[in-house]
Amino acid sequence: MKKNIKKLFALLLGLLLLQGMNAQKLVVPAIPGEIEKTEYANYTQDAMKCINWLKNNSPNHAQRKDASAFVVWWLSGTPDVKITLNADAIQFEDGNLLILCLCGWAEYVVKNKDDDAVNGCMAGVETVLDYYEKYKSLIPKDKGAEKLLKMRNKGTLKAFVEKSTNL
Repeated sequence: MKKNIKKLFALLLGLLLLQGMNAQKLVVPAIPGEIEKTEYANYTQDAMKCINWLKNNSPNHAQRKDASAFVVWWLSGTPDVKITLNADAIQFEDGNLLILCLCGWAEYVVKNKDDDAVNGCMAGVETVLDYYEKYKSLIPKDKGAEKLLKMRNKGTLKAFVEKSTNL
């Protein structure tokens, strides 16, 4: 009986430690004052950490606003990522979904060193749709996301993005 209790205790302790590792807080860097365009490269890794965190954490998490603000700041100044928003392809009603789209696009550009608008837009839209499906119960219904999700399920999403992006 004592061995079973010890094993149970060890198992619970292990699970708590694993849970604690998954629930680590993101350290969002402070947004500096005015900097030169070339200095934004110093913040690319921090932006990628924030993007990864935003993609993998609940829409209700307390740090979401700070992480989003840092990514938007970085995107607004970095010369390494160029995003052209097209209202036909990116129709999200929820601002958090729009930020996730920008995150997916930026992550694609940084990882692949490819600034192709179709590939970037597809990466952004796919990021949103994956997140939307994962956290659907916590996100208000979004007509734009629903429309694009239907296209993805039908296999017509890429053609739609290509047509919308190459207007």
